[in-house]
Amino acid sequence: MKFKVGDLVTLSAAGRRMEQNNPVKAGFGMVISFANKQWPIQCQWFGGDQDTYSFKPYELKFFKQNS
Repeated sequence: MKFKVGDLVTLSAAGRRMEQNNPVKAGFGMVISFANKQWPIQCQWFGGDQDTYSFKPYELKFFKQNS
């Protein structure tokens, strides 16, 4: 898997298009764990409407801070 625990992530273009991700369209997240289920990547989210959220790998990309 391309992500590891502690990585900072944000929604990819595909993730932003998905209506179920509306609570986390703002902000960024940190990968906190992995589970073998439908949405395997568990994230702690900062700046959205929900604290923790689960994703499939294609819904996320690495967070890049603007300089």
